[in-house]
Amino acid sequence: MLLKSELKRKAFHHLSLLYLGIYCVAPRSVTICLLGFLLIVVGIIEFFRLRRPEINAQFLAKFGGIHRESEVLHPSGIFWTLLGCWATILIFTNKRIVIPALGFLVIGDAAAALAGQKWGKHIWKHNPTKTWEGSAAFAAVSAVWAVFFVRWPVAILGALSGAWIEAMHLPYNDNLWIPILSGAALSVLNLVLGR
Repeated sequence: MLLKSELKRKAFHHLSLLYLGIYCVAPRSVTICLLGFLLIVVGIIEFFRLRRPEINAQFLAKFGGIHRESEVLHPSGIFWTLLGCWATILIFTNKRIVIPALGFLVIGDAAAALAGQKWGKHIWKHNPTKTWEGSAAFAAVSAVWAVFFVRWPVAILGALSGAWIEAMHLPYNDNLWIPILSGAALSVLNLVLGR
């Protein structure tokens, strides 16, 4: 049942591929403006959802099964994912950094969640909601993704950094931090090892 719920959640989570697609085909400035507008719209919806119990109940009924318990009275993963993607595109100007960082969020995070639910047996001491198996899956798929955009040492070390970030117990939501901090790690690694 938990795995089925996680599959539904991650299928919906893959809508963030849309943000990546827009970034790949549209000018960066257009992408920043468009995602910024979407962020405002989602922020307004979240504001009213969290302040009006009847609206919140309607949203939870409509999207039942894809929200976590912690999102009932707090901003949803949709908001944090959009904010993380928008901030990553805003902060980093190099497409060869942004595309892998966004991919870590989309495919790496999904792989970690599904592998953790299916095979996770070894729990991280610092974060009991994450497993070593999930982190290994994150690192593996993220490295394969990143190697298309950066040199292989950068891809591997960047994917390991992303897996570590995903496993950390960070404030707010990991969907915010994974692309931003992965982008920072990839930028540093690319400067040191990318030539």
